[in-house]
Amino acid sequence: QRFGRIITYGFQGAADAPGWVHRSAFGAAKVGLVSLTKTIALEEAEYGITANMVCPGNIVGAMKEAGIADARVRRDAETPVGRPGTGEDIARVIAFLCEDDSDFITGAVIDVTGGANVIYRHLFR
Repeated sequence: QRFGRIITYGFQGAADAPGWVHRSAFGAAKVGLVSLTKTIALEEAEYGITANMVCPGNIVGAMKEAGIADARVRRDAETPVGRPGTGEDIARVIAFLCEDDSDFITGAVIDVTGGANVIYRHLFR
């Protein structure tokens, strides 16, 4: 068909292989998935198949199902953009990557965090 989209999920900073205390197995698996995603991107490019990774930030509780409009009326002091992230934030990135005209984006690891450093947030308070 000369078309396909593969989207994998990681965590903020996965492309840089950061250490993450108490999450060694999870971190190793996701960083391995970065390599797999980038390898698939190279191997399948000639067939019109793209492979990218989306790395959500700290989207918790009801915000996983919330929309961006709902989040804009809330304050989140730990996120530089000032509002919590939502499932819609992630879905919009995925929808963009799945478009026909997104065929030039492959092998990318995209952090969707509102500017927050999810892993090392305790260092920046």
